[in-house]
Amino acid sequence: MNDINIRAYKREDRDILRTLCCDVADRGGPIENFFPDREVAADLLTKYYTDYEPPSTFVAVCNQRVVGYINGCMDNRRYGLVMFWILMPSLLIKAFKHGIFFRPEIYQMLRGMLKNWRRIFVWRKKSFHSYQGHLHIGIAGDFRGRQVGQRLVNALVDHARGSGIAELSASVHDANKAAALFFEAQGFTVRERYPMVLVRDGKEEHYHSLLYVKTIPAH
Repeated sequence: MNDINIRAYKREDRDILRTLCCDVADRGGPIENFFPDREVAADLLTKYYTDYEPPSTFVAVCNQRVVGYINGCMDNRRYGLVMFWILMPSLLIKAFKHGIFFRPEIYQMLRGMLKNWRRIFVWRKKSFHSYQGHLHIGIAGDFRGRQVGQRLVNALVDHARGSGIAELSASVHDANKAAALFFEAQGFTVRERYPMVLVRDGKEEHYHSLLYVKTIPAH
């Protein structure tokens, strides 16, 4: 454990954080399992945190290698506004330039998203109009089981407490048993549960989206 250091995110961590995020985005597997373009996916999954709220991101480093990260947001309302008005327009343009909309798997994914209307337009709308914070976390495969995730969560919780945030949330689908067990071990409890659909290889997979929430007591 002594060879793993948890520290604040630095600008020079950006590229490796984006790569690591895409390497583990699908239940610990690569993003290509369900989305065909790494660069667009990395923008969608990490750009807000690294470019608009970098003080709320922490990384785990071993021998100068970034082996884990936690992206935090201390204001869901601000996140929603930045994503909708700033990041999504540029992402759509980039996706078009990369030819993503000409790939059949994208339409399969969009078909699944339309079936997730309640998750997108009910829970997310309510979440993005709150001041509750949220997080995303990723750990390199060869560093799982070494309490890296726990230490990253602790770092973000301390940061959130110092920022006056009372709650942090994380979204997990219930097929990701390891993630669900991890968040429960860190004191998160399920606040909301919605049906969701993922489409892989043209086939629908039905799960539930779980909103895990951790209450942060003030000192």
